[in-house]
Amino acid sequence: MDDEMLRADLAAVYPQFGLRLAHAGLVLVPPTDVELFELAAIVGEPGGVVDDGEEHFLTWPTGDADAVDRFLRFHWSLRVRPSPAGWLVPFAVVSGGRAVGVVGLGAPQWPGERVVDTRAWIARTDQGHGLGRRCRAMLLELAFAHLGVRRAVTAAARENAASRAVSKRLGYRETGEIRGFDGVVEVHASLTPAAWRRRRLPDVDVDGVDAFLAALEP
Repeated sequence: MDDEMLRADLAAVYPQFGLRLAHAGLVLVPPTDVELFELAAIVGEPGGVVDDGEEHFLTWPTGDADAVDRFLRFHWSLRVRPSPAGWLVPFAVVSGGRAVGVVGLGAPQWPGERVVDTRAWIARTDQGHGLGRRCRAMLLELAFAHLGVRRAVTAAARENAASRAVSKRLGYRETGEIRGFDGVVEVHASLTPAAWRRRRLPDVDVDGVDAFLAALEP
């Protein structure tokens, strides 16, 4: 079974697998096992996601077989139908035909607040080329233009200058800091629809929204 047939079978049960975002050759799709095992190889490689000493940028370990196991188990656990109460959809970042990272869009309290958060990681060898910013902008297109989101939020370690710079370029406003249980200080930021429109990425193609929205109806 090829990847597209597998994706179609998954979408028949889990409508998020019908979502597809594309911009100038960059594609975001919920990962089938084909992409997950490509991504797991990156997670399992020492230095595959961050350099030594930058582990605090992530909330999970990398660089060994245990990290691969946790990564796969977590993503398999997300294969549930989206709920009107809350949802989390990961997307594989596919560039040049390769899965090179993961971005996520989630809404833990969807019905009333319509607030989404984003998360992301890109393979270290593919960082520094603007992929993170484009991926975030593509997620924001889905959120604001197609899902009716009222606000988007994100967070990054205080020392993660690259992630914070992406947020600033996209129009986010930093709203405060929180020190986690591990001592890492996270900087939180928020984006309104009006601020998003001023920095909106043009020509993002979005498919599969209707089935996903139908699953979110009470």
